[in-house]
Amino acid sequence: MLETLGRNVKQLRALVEKIIEENTSLRTENGVKLERRNLDLWPLVEALIHDLRPVALSNNTELINQVPHNLAAFADASLLRRIFQNLIANAIKYTPRGKVIVGARELENALECWVGDNGAGIPENQLEKVFDELEGDASEEGGLGLGLAIVKTFVEAHGGRVNVESKEGFCSTFHFTLPGNPGRRPFQRR
Repeated sequence: MLETLGRNVKQLRALVEKIIEENTSLRTENGVKLERRNLDLWPLVEALIHDLRPVALSNNTELINQVPHNLAAFADASLLRRIFQNLIANAIKYTPRGKVIVGARELENALECWVGDNGAGIPENQLEKVFDELEGDASEEGGLGLGLAIVKTFVEAHGGRVNVESKEGFCSTFHFTLPGNPGRRPFQRR
């Protein structure tokens, strides 16, 4: 039993080190490295929904893409994909037999994106620290509490903000904003 426990600790340590290394390699002296470009938002979200659909189906969760077809984001495609992936995967996890809706809209000089669900919600006393590292769901085994901290890091690296609205037992919606491309109308495809 001690040998098995020792192997499990080694595996966990290797996993944590890999996550830390992966996130450290994205950081520079001034924060996270960004390779911004204009990218169509609807296909990015649709591809993620396609990839996550088997997980959603196993949870009887419906995934809905409400991102307008004509919206473009000025962002690092890889990081934006990870932001949405973490938020959608979390929503699926806490929304058995429900709906997860992904949307976006143009604001004056920013793009607002969101992932909402009609799942379990978050207790009010946990809302303030939901984006802190190692503050995952205490009742959930196997999670390290890094997913939402990574979302916050990547959104803030773009110069945006992230927040959550939730009602325990009913729903959660995670919103984040991305600033536009300086010098041009950034959010409409041409």
